[in-house]
Amino acid sequence: MTTITALLSRKSGEVSTVSPDTTVFEALELMALKDIGAVVVTEGDKVVGMFSERDYARKVFLLDRRSKETKVKEIMAKEIATVGPDETV
Repeated sequence: MTTITALLSRKSGEVSTVSPDTTVFEALELMALKDIGAVVVTEGDKVVGMFSERDYARKVFLLDRRSKETKVKEIMAKEIATVGPDETV
């Protein structure tokens, strides 16, 4: 069975994170730079949410909000499931 570590090692090898106070625009810039569709939102070592292109499309663009003024914490997904690196797919 494939572990999460093995699965992620086939990808870029790093998980991109932002803080809850990062603007949506800054998060989108990072996602474009890394060619990824989502980032993990962290406070220190604690995962507090996820922000994705879908969050942007549905909660910023379609509602005519301003990405340079909206904070990630205002629209991120807060209820997320996590697994450890040794868990199997």
